[in-house]
Amino acid sequence: MFHLGLMYRKTGEYSEALKLFTRVILKLPNDKSVYLERGLVYQEMGNHNYAINDFKKAIEIDPVSSLAYFHIGTSKLKTRSLVKEAIEDFTKSESLD
Repeated sequence: MFHLGLMYRKTGEYSEALKLFTRVILKLPNDKSVYLERGLVYQEMGNHNYAINDFKKAIEIDPVSSLAYFHIGTSKLKTRSLVKEAIEDFTKSESLD
């Protein structure tokens, strides 16, 4: 299901990708990669608040995930209201690489 979700995300079939990633989360609630991928789907759809929530969950699971900090920073930047926080997330991401 996870790999099929990846294919749907990469081909822009976001609603299908969301369904699959959500199903995987129900089975593997502590897998940060699923939250990252679902967050990317939300980000690509412009649903940055949902994306931020998924990236926060990925960080909760793995507090040293530079990718999660990078992606959460990107979504925060795109909301235009969380620019200062976004810069902090980008800085954290860079320090973890």
